[in-house]
Amino acid sequence: MESQPSRAAGGLVLGEPAYRAQTPWGPGWAVLAAALITLVGILATIFFVGAANLNPPPGTESPVMHGHVALSTLGVWQAATIALTLLASLLFGGRLGEVLALKAPVAGPLVYLSAIGAMVVLQVIVSIVQYFLVSGDMFADLRPFVDVAAGPNWGLALLVVGIGAPLSEELLFRGFLLSALAKTRLGFAGAALVSTTLWTALHAGYSVLGILEVFTIGLFFSWMLWRTGSLRVPIFCHALYNSLIVCMLRFVALPGGAIG
Repeated sequence: MESQPSRAAGGLVLGEPAYRAQTPWGPGWAVLAAALITLVGILATIFFVGAANLNPPPGTESPVMHGHVALSTLGVWQAATIALTLLASLLFGGRLGEVLALKAPVAGPLVYLSAIGAMVVLQVIVSIVQYFLVSGDMFADLRPFVDVAAGPNWGLALLVVGIGAPLSEELLFRGFLLSALAKTRLGFAGAALVSTTLWTALHAGYSVLGILEVFTIGLFFSWMLWRTGSLRVPIFCHALYNSLIVCMLRFVALPGGAIG
């Protein structure tokens, strides 16, 4: 039987790391299941888009309707991914709280404040690095989302980007998949690298620096999981991070584009 973390464990900095991988899934089967979950989610979005195009409502070609369809399509993938990940976690006698590390952090609710502070520090560092390394537009990866976030679909954008994305992505990659990989010779560090790489692949359309930022944040969320032993903490920080981006794009105008 695996030892349980002590009460002194689970702080973001102090104490022993609280994470314990508890899953009935082997690594190979978990990777296959994660791939199938992603594929079924994609097929669900294809079906949704096809059904929506059978009887397109008036104004479908307008930017507003186009943004609504795009967000709804992403939401379908997220809903399918969440449902299938929860279902997969229950197979072979698995328990959601253990397989997905969804129990409350052992260090208590104050660890969320520490996590927010650490996330702010990381973002400041990343922004400083970007400022000195990017000779053109350091906001290039955000500009495609401005119209959606600033337009009438911003509430749907907040729901899909601020809630749907953190839940679906964290449950699948840092919950279900990482737990199976962490029980192999990879250990938690190797499992975090693999799962974060696969998670980063979802953002393949970003710039090189954007991809590096996503990868860094993914490792940061994995570190939060390792320290606190609870996926609730990275889910919360991921949701806060995404929601703040949507709100910023709605209420704060981005600086001018590329500098010649």
